Amino acid sequence: MVATAWPSFRKQYHNFFERFHRFAGWTSLGLFWARTILAINDSRPQHQELGIATVKTPDFWLLVVATLSIASSWFFLRKVPVEAEVLSDHAVRLHFDYTVPVNGSFTRLSRRPLIEWHSFATIPNPQANQHAKGYSLVVSNAGDWTRSCIQNPPSSIWVRGVPTCGVMRIATLFNRIVVVATGSGIGPLLGHIVHQSCPTQLIWSTSRPEESFGKELVGQVRDAIPDAVIWNTKTQGRPDLVRMGYNLAKSFDAEAVIIIANEKITKKVVYGLETRGVPAYGAIWDS
Repeated sequence: MVATAWPSFRKQYHNFFERFHRFAGWTSLGLFWARTILAINDSRPQHQELGIATVKTPDFWLLVVATLSIASSWFFLRKVPVEAEVLSDHAVRLHFDYTVPVNGSFTRLSRRPLIEWHSFATIPNPQANQHAKGYSLVVSNAGDWTRSCIQNPPSSIWVRGVPTCGVMRIATLFNRIVVVATGSGIGPLLGHIVHQSCPTQLIWSTSRPEESFGKELVGQVRDAIPDAVIWNTKTQGRPDLVRMGYNLAKSFDAEAVIIIANEKITKKVVYGLETRGVPAYGAIWDS
């Protein structure tokens, strides 16, 4: 288990890592239960019942706590209906109506709950409009699971737990911010863009924004931030996000810059801005 958790191995074989740790962890817990009960049975006085000896043993209660801790994440496992809105052959937007999460949160989805789970940032929809009250999220083509969601949109899907605060929740700590996104990174930002907790400016670098993500999503961005910088990499090439982020942060008088992108770009932009004296934040890529 330790070997498969090595960062480079975990990233390259993430599906294997996830399944191995889940089932090996459950197996280890079961072995601890068996070993503990057998040890209690061997060491108890002959006149004492096994049940009485068990509840008087600290090891038993430690295992109860460990088991409940593992099981607690599955207590709210349920299959919920979903309305799929195909944006393009690159992305699909999924709409849910079972809860309204706070801004800056994420949720976990699965089609095979015992095998794999995927996290996505939520876009709250606190009032019913063309879609039901609840939330939505954007799934872009980034692997087998996401590609399957786009090509064969689900009518229902498994969710686990409740939406949890993610990196965009830190936006509530500042009075003015600049947010930077590349590609489908606009998804995690969209909840804040539509329901801003503070004045916000945006740099969004993506290929063919309307063709990839649909006119409705791009329209939501432009309605919320009319002068947002939407950089079409198909026609304009790759931008210098460090320079653009620095200039916009200074001209907008932003207290911080938050970026949602892949690991390489996130670390490059955060480092580039912080070395220039601009507070910058992004995902820490620890999972």
